[in-house]
Parts: sequence; structure tokens; C-alpha cells
Amino acid sequence: MGLTVKKKCRERCDLSKQRIKCAHPKVVDSYYVEFHVVDDGEALRLASGGGGQLKRWKVGSVNKTVAKQQEAVIKTKLLTGQFPSRTKVKVQSVTFRQWAKQYLELEEVKRLRSYPLRKLYVRNFVTFFGDKPLGAITPEDVRKYRVQRVGPNGRPLTVQTINHYHTALVHMLNVARSPQFGLITDNPAAHVPEPNPQNERDRIASGAEWKRLLGAAAPRLQRILLVLCTLGPRRGELLRLEWPDVDMHRREFTLRNTKNGETRTVPMTADVYQVFTELWQERRLDTHRVFLYKDKPIKDVKTAFDTACRRAGITNLRLHDLRHTASTNLRRAGVDATTAMKIVGHKSERMHRRYNTVEPDDLRRAVSQLATYQANTLITPDAVASGAENVSAGFSKSRP
Repeated sequence: MGLTVKKKCRERCDLSKQRIKCAHPKVVDSYYVEFHVVDDGEALRLASGGGGQLKRWKVGSVNKTVAKQQEAVIKTKLLTGQFPSRTKVKVQSVTFRQWAKQYLELEEVKRLRSYPLRKLYVRNFVTFFGDKPLGAITPEDVRKYRVQRVGPNGRPLTVQTINHYHTALVHMLNVARSPQFGLITDNPAAHVPEPNPQNERDRIASGAEWKRLLGAAAPRLQRILLVLCTLGPRRGELLRLEWPDVDMHRREFTLRNTKNGETRTVPMTADVYQVFTELWQERRLDTHRVFLYKDKPIKDVKTAFDTACRRAGITNLRLHDLRHTASTNLRRAGVDATTAMKIVGHKSERMHRRYNTVEPDDLRRAVSQLATYQANTLITPDAVASGAENVSAGFSKSRP
């Protein structure tokens, strides 16, 4: 930090490299002032402890006294934040609408499985934020967006749905904040908490409901439901399954492009293997997809599932609840949590516990198992008491 002198020869030779020597007459071009500064997004400020980036100002004078005076002026401006942030100047020229268009053209965004939905979200953001400078958006603006967000019919959206929009906005602004673009220095959406939607479900299909559901479902839906309820894959993962990822010899299939980004291999039960055997016999050569309807890949089964539930007289059961059912059945079957997580595709034990439903019958079975264990084990209260007496007697006999 302080004054430096930049010298140039009359022929303007580059003397910045030490190896270059010049025989021309030297002249003092000007004094320069150097300070280590940091850019906090609002202004350039003097860095403490020698950190930050070294920035140089040209004084424009060969007089050392004048240069010293300019050094004091520049230092004062840095201390009082009078040099505007270069990032802020850059951001003020980029509106939310302009960034939204650029964001949707990014390859990393286009590769999202939810890209069609992401475009819908971004269009909704543009309606609200419009041509507001990207760097001028505040956490309060994000809160106002959450409050005013309503559905196409004018009715308020659920907290979870608004959270989905909020998450997309956070990602959009995080990309703008990344070193690749550097359009903002902070993400205002990240400072607004997302309320807990309190929508955790513990609904599973009972044995009687499962039988009625299978009886009411169309044959193409029966096969999908059996795999979902037995092994618990997400419906999107299963419907995207292709034959190159099915190993009939080893009786297993591999799920790719999963929600958590991890590829996992799932072994088949006997019932699931029978389903895949039937599907193998019906496979087509013009598509790799496993699950077909009228020779076309099945995109979704929600409507067919709702119809089957209505015919079976089942209420408040969602297709995703079959994933809860599979996870619960794995626990009831005695499969350890780590193995069950690998099969179902849970990355955290917290999520796995959430998907495990404990019903009153589970508690009664646990107590019954405890009673059976106590009745069959050699370590019982009576045995412990008897053993204590024998030990005590033994000590007595061993004494002289």
C-alpha cells in the first residue's frame, strides 16, 4: 500500500519484465497509488490485514507531494465507501427478465428432468419481477412474491407448492451469483425461510385395500403397482426403465437418472420377476422402454390409479403412498435399515424413518415378540436370581 512509480522509456518499451533491458533514456511517467480492496457489492472498501485485491489508481502527476495528497484522498474514499462496486454497476444493467431468458438457455438448466415445469416457474417469476434490476431484488420482494402467489383459478396455493417455486427461484439466483456470471453478490431468496408445509403422510395400503386395488386395476396398471408396492421405486424411475438396464439372468434391474442422482440396482422378488417375464414376452424392438400401453411407452398412471381406487372404494390413497407401503413392509420383514434404504433409494436415515409407518399392530407384534424372546431365552429374571444365589453360595464354600 502506498505510492509507486511507473517508469517508461521514451520509446515506450515494456519494462514490466525484469529480463528486458533498455538503453533508452528513462522518464517518470506518473505516480500511482496502490491499495488492497474488497468489493462488498455496494462499494470498494479498504481491505484489512493485507487481504483483498490489489487495485492501482493513476495520480497523473510526477510531483511526490501532490501524489501524497491524492493518496490520502483515495484512502478516505475507500474508508467511506465512495467508490461504487463494479459488480453493482454491472448488475444494474441486467434486469430479471433478461436473466430469465439467459437462464432458460443454459445447458445445465435444459438438462433438468423438470425443465418444462421450470420454464413455467420462470415465466411466473417474470410476471412478478419483470424489468426490475437483478441486483435490486431484496428478501422483502421474495416474501411479497410468496404472499401473492395464487393458482390459475385464483385460489391460494398450498405451502408446499409455493416452496417448489421458491426453490426454483433460489437456484435461478444462485446461478446468477456463481463465479461464471457474477451478476449478484448475494441471493435474496436464500434469506427467506420456507415454512414447513406440515404435509408428511403416514398413509399406507392395508392388506385388504391392496387386494381390492389389484382387483380393480387394469392389467397394465397391475404390473406397475406390484413393482411399486413391493420394491418402492419412484413411479418416474420405473416408467423410464429400459430393457438394457434389466438383467433377467441375475433377476435385477438398474434405475438411472434418479431423484437423488445416484444409480441403484434393485433385485427382483419372485412376483416381480414374473411381471418382468411377461413384459419381456411383450417387448417391442422399436423402443427400449419396459412398460408400454398400445405399443407406446407409458408416461404416467395417475389417472388410471385414481380410477382403480374409486372402483375399489379406497379413499385418501395416493400413488406415492405405495412407496411408503414398500418401505414399511421391508421393515416388517426384518430387512435392516441400510439394506432397505439401498432398495428403496433413500439417502438419509431421516427420510427412511419418515417413510416407515408404525401402526398399532406393529406395536402389538413387537410386544409379542418380546414375550416370546423372554420365554425362550436362558436369561430370565428367575434364572438371574438363581444364578446370584449359586454364586453367593460358591463364595461361601470357597472361604476357609
